[in-house]
Amino acid sequence: MGSSSTLSLLTNRAGYAAHFMDLRVWAPHIRKVCRRHGFGCEKVVPGVPGTFPTFIVEAGEEKTPLSNIAIVVKFFGPLFDGAGLFNIEKDMGCWLEGHPLPIMSPAILADGKLDHDWQYLIFDYVGGVSIGQAEEKLSVNDRLLIANQMGEYIHRFHTLTLYRQQDFPRSIQPCMEKFTSFIEHQRVTCQANHQLWNDLPWQLVSQIDDFLLPLEQLIDLTAPPHLVHADLTSDHILGCIGEGEWRTLAVIDWGDAMTGNLLYELVALYLDLFHNDKNLLRTCLEAYELPRFYLHDFPQKALSMVLLHQFPMPAQVYAPFLEVKSLQELAECIYAI
Repeated sequence: MGSSSTLSLLTNRAGYAAHFMDLRVWAPHIRKVCRRHGFGCEKVVPGVPGTFPTFIVEAGEEKTPLSNIAIVVKFFGPLFDGAGLFNIEKDMGCWLEGHPLPIMSPAILADGKLDHDWQYLIFDYVGGVSIGQAEEKLSVNDRLLIANQMGEYIHRFHTLTLYRQQDFPRSIQPCMEKFTSFIEHQRVTCQANHQLWNDLPWQLVSQIDDFLLPLEQLIDLTAPPHLVHADLTSDHILGCIGEGEWRTLAVIDWGDAMTGNLLYELVALYLDLFHNDKNLLRTCLEAYELPRFYLHDFPQKALSMVLLHQFPMPAQVYAPFLEVKSLQELAECIYAI
C-alpha cells in the first residue's frame, strides 16, 4: 500500500481507533515530514495516545536545523475537528512564545500539510514523563507541590489575557459571549447528554435541570474574558523525578484552549489530575487566590460546570458516590472544601 493511501485507513472512527497510532501507517509520513524540514529520523516512538497521532522522533547523528536531539510530530486529521484544533494549537504555540509562564510549553519548530486533509505540527522535545506515567512514584509532598504550582500557573495564565483582549491568539475569539453561548447550549442538551453517556448515577439524571445554576451564577459577566487550557489532565503535565522529588517541566496539548472561566478549567484539573483529592484542590485554589465570585455555593457551581462540560466524565469520578440521593449531596461530597 502506498504511503499516501495509508491515510485512507483513518477516514472513519473504526479505522481511526484501530490504526491512529500504528507505526506501519505513519512511518513513511513521519520520514517525509522530517526530510521536508531537515530533521533526522533515526528512531520513531509512539507518544501517549490521545485524540491525534503523536510520535517522538529521535534524530540520531544527522544534523538538524536547531540541533535537536529529538522532536515530536503531531498529526491532525479530518475527524474530531482536526483542522480547528490544529489552528488553535498552532496559534497558542505562537502566543506562548511571547508570553512566558511559570511552566514552559514546547516550542513549535515547523508545521505543514500532508495529503488527505492531514496537517501536522513539529514540537521541540521535552524529556521526562507525564504525571500519569509517574503516578505511582509521586509522594504526598510531590502532589501538594504540583497542586500549588498549578494554582500559580493557571492564575498567571488566566491573568495574562484578562485585560489584554488584543493579545488573544487568532483562532480564539476574545469574547465572553461565545463562552456564554456555549454554556447555554450545553444547558439545553445537558440532561439528554447524560442520558446518552450513562456516566452519572442513574437516579440523579432527572434532577439535572433543577440543579444547574443560572448562567449569571456560573460566569462572572462583569469580568473581561480570559483564556483557559481546558484540558489540564495528568497526561498533559510533563516532568521528572530527580533526587527523590518531582520537577515539573512543561504543559502540553493546547488544542482545546478557549475563552472560558476557572470553573471550566477546574473540571480536568481536579477530576483527572488531582483525582478528586480535596486537599489538592484546596492547595491549588489558595495558590490561585480564588476570586470572591466563586466562593458562594462553590460546590454547586463546580458540579454544575462538570455537568455542562462537553465530554462525559470517566467512570472513576462518580464510582464512590453511586448511592447518593441528590445532585446537591454529590456536589458536597466532591467539592465541599
